Amino acid sequence: MEKRRFRPQMAPLLLKEFLEAWRDRRALWMAICFSLMFPVLLAGVTIFVVKKNTEETTRLALLGAEHAPLLERQLRGPNLEVEAVAEGSPRQLLNDGFDLVLQLPDNFSRDYRDFRAPPLYLYVDSSATSAGRAEHHLQERLNSLQQLVVSQRLTARGVAPQLLAPWQLQVRDVSTPSSRGALILAMVPGLLILTLFVASLATSVDTSAGERERLSLETLLLQPLPAWQVIAAKTLAVASLGWLGSLLAIAALVALMPVMPLAELGIQQATTTGGVLVMGLLLLPLALLVAVVQILLALRSSSFKDAQTQLSILQIAPVTLLMVLDAARVDLTDNYWQLVPLVAQQQWLKALLVGESVSAGWVLAGSLACLLLVAAAVAFGARALRRERLLNAE
Repeated sequence: MEKRRFRPQMAPLLLKEFLEAWRDRRALWMAICFSLMFPVLLAGVTIFVVKKNTEETTRLALLGAEHAPLLERQLRGPNLEVEAVAEGSPRQLLNDGFDLVLQLPDNFSRDYRDFRAPPLYLYVDSSATSAGRAEHHLQERLNSLQQLVVSQRLTARGVAPQLLAPWQLQVRDVSTPSSRGALILAMVPGLLILTLFVASLATSVDTSAGERERLSLETLLLQPLPAWQVIAAKTLAVASLGWLGSLLAIAALVALMPVMPLAELGIQQATTTGGVLVMGLLLLPLALLVAVVQILLALRSSSFKDAQTQLSILQIAPVTLLMVLDAARVDLTDNYWQLVPLVAQQQWLKALLVGESVSAGWVLAGSLACLLLVAAAVAFGARALRRERLLNAE
């Protein structure tokens, strides 16, 4: 009997909620624009950083190059342009477009021949954005050149250079493209989760606090409908927008991956169309949880504007939580973390983005735990709808 009553009552209610949610052009455009915005920004930032670090050339002005003619030739190399300058102040040369100014004193040649370690004066403008990269680049070239000179001097005097270097440190990177990708793409899961909150915010406020102020919620509650069906229908409608936003963001991110210089970062693109669908399915329970929480908070707010303010603050909470966990270096590899909403979805998405596998058993368990929270929130919301003061909130 209950099943027969459910179909004719729930179907028109679902149709009404979905039509109202998807007819709101402002909410729909907000969901679409934000979903496409952060993948485009992420791709742009990645391309800019890689090009800046790999393609930009450091311009070095060499003052007093006549005192060490070989130094100018030895310093020249890829991404380091050396120009001998006869005169000029270091500050003026930096203002004229040089990244660094290296000055040799007049007594450099004499002190160098007498093994007195003459000083080199490096001028840098620390307020420039490229100063740190340029200085690090020149320091590496000077250090390698200095080691070469020391080795030649020792060999010329019959001393083995190994006497001053009892060992040689060789760094071997054992990281994989997946592990490097997990580090670089660590922010992406948090942004995808943030998309759920932003894409469903306007609709959740309008379907709860907005309907209460328009008095349409009171009319709806006068119908012979169980309160839990009202909350469930609103949750499904709101979650559909949030889920759409996350799917668009994932699809846009994967579509932009061929444009992003992932090879220079040591990352292999491992996400396919199937991976997009899997990530979308993983976010579906979380989309339902986000939607019902937003609806409950909006219903408990005093006004439409108050609901907007509260939910706007709520948007920051998940990203802040995930950032705190990362900054605190909390070990999230324990399987029990996969039962915690937000954290579980972050770990699954991070793994899938770089081509790693996730445990189907723990995914099902984590999704079930999330759905249980959704059911509990729907039951709590149904009880709240029976309270008369809810409709008179001010």
